[in-house]
Amino acid sequence: MRNWTAILLIIFFSGRISAQTEKFQPAGSFKAEIGLANNASNEAFRDLMQGLFNITAGYQYTLPNSLSFGAGIRHNYFTVNQFKNNIDLRGGIHFGGVYGKIGIENYYGQFGIDIGIRSGYNMMASVTNKCKEANEGLKIFDGGFIEPVINLGLLADEQSSFYLNLTYAFHMFKFQPYHVCENDFSAYSPEGLDKITSYFVIGFGYSFYFAQ
Repeated sequence: MRNWTAILLIIFFSGRISAQTEKFQPAGSFKAEIGLANNASNEAFRDLMQGLFNITAGYQYTLPNSLSFGAGIRHNYFTVNQFKNNIDLRGGIHFGGVYGKIGIENYYGQFGIDIGIRSGYNMMASVTNKCKEANEGLKIFDGGFIEPVINLGLLADEQSSFYLNLTYAFHMFKFQPYHVCENDFSAYSPEGLDKITSYFVIGFGYSFYFAQ
């Protein structure tokens, strides 16, 4: 009897250890992120605009070899920095777009890492007092973007995780006065304006895994 009890206890605890050490294999997942953008380049954009929010949502599928593919939508909003502009500019710029992603997603116990590159297309709409004064309403422009992404995650249960999101976005347009219906940016040199628009995002995300 004691032998059977010992065997049952060994089987029970072996199963518990095996379940705890079994590697989590991500597959299809829904991902949502919210963060704050910090402007990096194009001097006028860096000084005049400040990130208010950055929202991303999409679907991602990860193969057994950890290679992942995804697609989704994003919306950013940059408001005019009232403390750094002396041209009486008010309002903001909406960035709305779609993206595709390729990367690698893997879990090491409870800890996961998801790195990749997102690339896509944005429509931007300036809603400023200068545009209203010029009777233009919205100033619409567009452009592509590329953004390397690093997500550092922690499993909450078998179907969900929370993660720290780090993104660096490169937009293929150079922020100029006409983007906000302004005549000129006399305070900035041509060299300072002749740079693409980029920003760094720090945020948090949530993953819901449909299957393993």
